[in-house]
Amino acid sequence: MARQRSSNIFGLLIVILGVIAGYIFYSNLLKPAVPTAPRSYDDLLRFRDLNLDFTVIDRGEFENLKVFGQLPVQPGATGRQDIFAPF
Repeated sequence: MARQRSSNIFGLLIVILGVIAGYIFYSNLLKPAVPTAPRSYDDLLRFRDLNLDFTVIDRGEFENLKVFGQLPVQPGATGRQDIFAPF
């Protein structure tokens, strides 16, 4: 009888510890300490006075470019049926 009682107490203890561990795990009670990075916008402030020169597109090399193929591209059957099949 004493053996059965200690077995019941041991089983109950395992169930209680499991419930406590599940609560801690799912409630994020033990969150890792993540340091917050300081907000620094100094790198972005360099771009405040940025000016892009688009006159390079007006050069002759770019004006002589031609469209190759059909626009808009029409989707079709391309590629292999089974891409993992050996060649």
